[in-house]
Amino acid sequence: MDLSKVTSMLFPVMVAAISWMISSVTTMQGELIDLRSKMPALITSQGVPTDSPISAEARSKLKEELNNKINELHVQVMLLQEREKARTK
Repeated sequence: MDLSKVTSMLFPVMVAAISWMISSVTTMQGELIDLRSKMPALITSQGVPTDSPISAEARSKLKEELNNKINELHVQVMLLQEREKARTK
């Protein structure tokens, strides 16, 4: 087989591979720019992750439920203490 024929057959394949590689790099660069533009919304300048509105709302609900349960337990403990005092008298 002649080397010039091999070269002429491989040239389109090489051009296609190079164009695919360039388009892949361009796509990755676009994704990197997109991620970097969103970073300030996700992480503060001190490196601390910020809350998304969804997680902040869920955490607020959970905190409210826990506070309600703590208050209920506090009332129950107070009632038990009062009953114990009434029994000992």
